[in-house]
Amino acid sequence: MEIALLIWFVIGAGIAAGAFVLARSAIQIASIAYDVLEKRLDPRVATRQTILLTLAGVTALVATSIVAGIAILAMLQGLVNASGLNQ
Repeated sequence: MEIALLIWFVIGAGIAAGAFVLARSAIQIASIAYDVLEKRLDPRVATRQTILLTLAGVTALVATSIVAGIAILAMLQGLVNASGLNQ
């Protein structure tokens, strides 16, 4: 029982980490846009940084979706097994 709780805790932590990385990437992209508007950053450098941060955000979104999808499928499998409908 303790191992199952630990596994669910790790899944929750993975989802939270993915959401954090996605939010942090969005904040950094906004910061880059502001720096360009204030003429503190060259547009070419800003474009490169924005592309990298966008890739990080998309990667975090995909990884979080996969982890959440596996967790949902595991939970549904447990419900189906408990209800006896799998026979």
